[in-house]
Amino acid sequence: MNALDLKDICLQLDIEAPMKSVNIKHVGTSIREINDYTLIFHLNRKQELNTDKFNHLRGCYIITDQPILKEMNDVDDYFIYVVDVEAAYKRFVDYYRNSLDIKTVAVTGTCGKTTTKEMIKQCLNERYNVKGTIRSKNALRFNHDYLMELDETTDYAVFETAITEPGHIVYSCNFFKPNIGVITNIGIDHLNGCKTLENYIQTKGEMLAGLEYKGILIINGDDENINQLNLNAFKGSIIRFGIIENADFYASEIVYLKDGMNFTLIHNEKEYRAYVPGIGEHNVYNALATLAVLYSLGIDLTEAITMLRSFKPVSSHLEFHEGLNDSTIIDDTWSSNPTSVKAAFEAFKTHTKKKVAVLGNIAYLGEHAKEQCKKIGKMLIDYNIDYLITKDAFSREIGKQARVNGMDPKHIFNTYNEDEMVKTLESLLDSDTMVLFKVSMFDKSMIKIMNHFIKK
Repeated sequence: MNALDLKDICLQLDIEAPMKSVNIKHVGTSIREINDYTLIFHLNRKQELNTDKFNHLRGCYIITDQPILKEMNDVDDYFIYVVDVEAAYKRFVDYYRNSLDIKTVAVTGTCGKTTTKEMIKQCLNERYNVKGTIRSKNALRFNHDYLMELDETTDYAVFETAITEPGHIVYSCNFFKPNIGVITNIGIDHLNGCKTLENYIQTKGEMLAGLEYKGILIINGDDENINQLNLNAFKGSIIRFGIIENADFYASEIVYLKDGMNFTLIHNEKEYRAYVPGIGEHNVYNALATLAVLYSLGIDLTEAITMLRSFKPVSSHLEFHEGLNDSTIIDDTWSSNPTSVKAAFEAFKTHTKKKVAVLGNIAYLGEHAKEQCKKIGKMLIDYNIDYLITKDAFSREIGKQARVNGMDPKHIFNTYNEDEMVKTLESLLDSDTMVLFKVSMFDKSMIKIMNHFIKK
């Protein structure tokens, strides 16, 4: 962060400042972060202050709306009292972010937000100082630390704005104040927090408010749920990307290669040949969103396409590995929701080998879980998956629906422990077999089994 004078901070918060001028080098939200020349907003009142450490620090101040005990009177000068510490903190966030002139991109979507964010970051990193979300650490609790990483040396910032319930995108955008917002797609997820698909779509649509209804909104023009959003209130520029409809950034002549995708980009009636590392049409969508962002930031499209070629795909996103008995193991264990399952099957379908899908639980579907099991069960048939291996009640329900849709019951293996799954896979793996592991990164037992079959 940029160092700040404590008096300037207090002036912006409209509170009385200490007599001394103090150069604040760090701002935190937990009293566990106390250190020299640090300002703490006492947001978590359940935490206990280490008074011995605090007494020996230099230039450490705490903004609070709680009184201290009399036994701490000797350090009373280092407490700054406010009526509402949360309100004071929000004013500080606005003050600090508005003090920085940084072009900022916010990315949301059911799938593709981490990959798209990484594409943008990696491309910009070739020439600029870029800050942003690390891997998929996109929970609200990380917002403060990411904000504090920004300073006058930062050229661009790129953040994921994830949700578990309504209000989260607006909350994150209040920290980052993006100029450009991206919605990669809107599928099915977090229905335990949003309750209905309609509310989930509206929650993703909070990106408009996050942009304060101005700036640049970049959206997937092919996505039927995004197209349900009423964009009339948005007064900025809207850029659409897609591969089905003619969009501002449109991809045609898409070709699957061994490690990536070739396509022709059409923009402003000009054609450009492009390549993106990573398998699947969904990755072409991610590339189109990235190119739209780079172009909006003033980067020449030819240069942006060259930058894209050096993208290093995110781990556990349709990673192909050599497996036991010369089989192919596909690691798609980053996350799991119905939209990403469909994307994985889409990439899977282009191969002629025997296809095995290993599926586990999909969380956050609430009362819509059974409906999604039906849809995924039908997908197994639509995408010509030859075998299904299940491990829990959710995936077994998918297996039931696959049988209803015509999958041979002998090709559905319901396993109940690690040993059963290992033995089942050992019986199927050969040089003509591809196995897709489609589970969440939090399913450690499944990832352990997958790693067992990947050649080291």
